[in-house]
Amino acid sequence: MVEKKQRPVGFVSIVGAGPGDPELLTLKAERRLKEADVVVTDALVPAAIPELFCDKAQIVDRRTIGDGSQAAINTYLIHEAMLGRHVVRLKGGDPFVFGRGGEEALALVDAEVPYEVVPGVSSGLAVPAYAGIPITHRHLSSNVHFVTGHEDPTKPESTLQWDRIVDNGGTLVVFMGVRTLNDLIERLRSLKVDPTTPVAVIEWGTTPRQRTIMGDLTDIVSIAERDGVDHPALVVVGRVVSLRHKLAWFDQRPLWGRRVLVTRAKSQAPELVQALRDAGAGVLRLPVLAFAPPSDPGILARALDELEEGDRIDWALFTSTNGVVEFSKALSRRNLDMRVLARARVGCVGPATSRALAERGIQADVVPEESRAEGLLRSLPSGNRIRGMRFMLFRAEVGRDVIPDALRSDGGIVDVVPTYRTVRTEVPPATARQYVAAADTVTFTSPSSVNNLVSMLGEEGLALLSERKLAAIGPITAKALAASGLVSTVVGRVYTVEGLVEALVDDAVRS
Repeated sequence: MVEKKQRPVGFVSIVGAGPGDPELLTLKAERRLKEADVVVTDALVPAAIPELFCDKAQIVDRRTIGDGSQAAINTYLIHEAMLGRHVVRLKGGDPFVFGRGGEEALALVDAEVPYEVVPGVSSGLAVPAYAGIPITHRHLSSNVHFVTGHEDPTKPESTLQWDRIVDNGGTLVVFMGVRTLNDLIERLRSLKVDPTTPVAVIEWGTTPRQRTIMGDLTDIVSIAERDGVDHPALVVVGRVVSLRHKLAWFDQRPLWGRRVLVTRAKSQAPELVQALRDAGAGVLRLPVLAFAPPSDPGILARALDELEEGDRIDWALFTSTNGVVEFSKALSRRNLDMRVLARARVGCVGPATSRALAERGIQADVVPEESRAEGLLRSLPSGNRIRGMRFMLFRAEVGRDVIPDALRSDGGIVDVVPTYRTVRTEVPPATARQYVAAADTVTFTSPSSVNNLVSMLGEEGLALLSERKLAAIGPITAKALAASGLVSTVVGRVYTVEGLVEALVDDAVRS
């Protein structure tokens, strides 16, 4: 008798993505996204979440599966799992709070597909909190009801016991309630709820598009219609809503409402993106440069040969975090580490570069207060003290020669060692113009980012760029903007990411 081969059965994780802010994703959800073969997303899951956390997965929008119905989605999950794949069903908020996660779980059980549920931060909790509304408060509300504004349309009538919900004077949180807002308010008024009861409608909660509309049972419908509030939105009814006037925080941050374009290389952007988001900005990312190996890798190879053999160098100098990263990678490829610099003193251009060295076990001997080549140069020995000293400068292939020229003029021996080169990313002009048009502020952290974006945009896009607020990390980058006929409206006083964001905040406060 020939045994039938069992088909491999995969696994389905029904995962809550939270209400919108990618940082509200749970640690387990992040781990499952990194492990997944297929991720099936809902419309309300921000694109940033799969972009940030999916390492290898195929991303599938559930609206593209068959006719987009729940039955089609269930069938797809089962089919992919039966092929032996790890499937993540990524749902906004929490999958078991008005998310149809229970329906999908039942379908998987019936098909004998193993599954798990990874709860998410429910929008019913997070969105009011981001609007400055505690859904319970010791003196105002001791209970809360979560209801849906869209019950199953096949029900003959609503099963919600509205009289009991509103009699207790607690908080009512309505999911998907904005399109049925008029019906909701009419029902509450018919049950003799106090007409002065505060109501908030919170649109796109926890995201840079968040907007909170306030009123009471007498006027909230007309206010929402006037202001064009639409899905997705959460409705909160109750006395706790009045606390927003004192507790609003998310939309009170200094860069709230700003749309800031980050042009940094993809590998370097996260620090700036996070700092801008923490200050309240909505962030767009368009990497206009990337990093590639140096044109002549032999220069770096020969420098590493000398370090490996113990040849004397007095100073190792690094002018960027990327120079540190690529130098470290080159060492690793030879099964070496930063100990090759054990007998040298180490200087770096600023605190970010210093942190990159520290992460690799090296404490810089010199970190200037002014984060540019001139600052590093002033921090180094000079004059007759360096005659005959040997310096290795690890940097980009093309860079300013301020440091090597000055050291050589004092009798120093300088080896300029390119560890990488900066290249322009391939971005169509129309795409670049689209990104610039969507922003009100464009940030630049190097002359290369200026030159590359200007080159991408062309003459038509240059005029578009001139209409935006242009923020340069420091004076060298500002000069690159000026050379292109553009004016820097914001220039960092401290030439770091932190300094750039601080300058933007100062500008916002003044505006």
